[in-house]
Amino acid sequence: MESSWHQGERLIQKRAGTEQRMAEIGPKFIRQFMPLQHREFFHSQTMIFMAYRDATSIIQSSILFGEEGFISSPTETELWINTQNPMGDFRHNQINVGDRIGLLAIEFNTKRRNRVNAIITEINQKNIKVSVLQSYGNCPKYIQPKTLVSNADYDPTSQLSSIIMTNDLRALICQADSFFIASYFDDGEDKRSRGADIAHRGGEAGFVRINDNGQLLIEDYLGNGFFNTLGNLMENPTASLLFCDWQQGHAVQIKVTSEILWLEQTSGQSSQKLSEPKRTLCFTPHQFTILNNSLAYRSK
Repeated sequence: MESSWHQGERLIQKRAGTEQRMAEIGPKFIRQFMPLQHREFFHSQTMIFMAYRDATSIIQSSILFGEEGFISSPTETELWINTQNPMGDFRHNQINVGDRIGLLAIEFNTKRRNRVNAIITEINQKNIKVSVLQSYGNCPKYIQPKTLVSNADYDPTSQLSSIIMTNDLRALICQADSFFIASYFDDGEDKRSRGADIAHRGGEAGFVRINDNGQLLIEDYLGNGFFNTLGNLMENPTASLLFCDWQQGHAVQIKVTSEILWLEQTSGQSSQKLSEPKRTLCFTPHQFTILNNSLAYRSK
């Protein structure tokens, strides 16, 4: 049976002490199909977060929007997604049949989220069809609840690039209670654990810090122990971060390289107090893309 995990994920799991548990859990929770409740959940969504590689093979973090039903699931292994309302960066000429993408559906008001890593099997002017590679749910921990309504100023055409972190960008990042990480791993092997992935990170406002070098620091809180994102970053440190200003309806994409900083437990601690090693994600920004009024929904 093909492993649910690639080598980067297994390396992180081993160092964190979850390798044996994940070897048992993987086949039970990482499915090659979507259960009915997941299919219905995707169908009920009005936006979906997406990781994909553009025409230059750079990983992108993005969102597609629509009315309820803009995502459909004709079978337990397929999704059709209407792509007519993107965040602003996404274009059909940037993707091809055979590309692997990561998808995340999240409801902030119910704190529910499901993920699908998939491969594109068909593209037309309005839709993409994908086939499921891996499907699984995520726990609601660290999702900060919010209620979203339509953004009357939605305009996905405004885009501005910068290599400088302005005061406005710094404020948005430091005040955020969530962001999204798009990552990618491909070693050339045609296995389901390879490809793109997009993950939610959340916490109290201020959980993202910026050091004197302009690097973003995020404590890696205890989670499900899968380490999908960290496993990808272990093998491929390039990533795309997406910060959403839900109050104003704007978004910022940040191209970064990453480093996983480990803080091992000290030898003086008793075994009863030992927990898995503490980790901090360190992201070095290289480019900021500001997308004004690119969110079709904003906070109520």
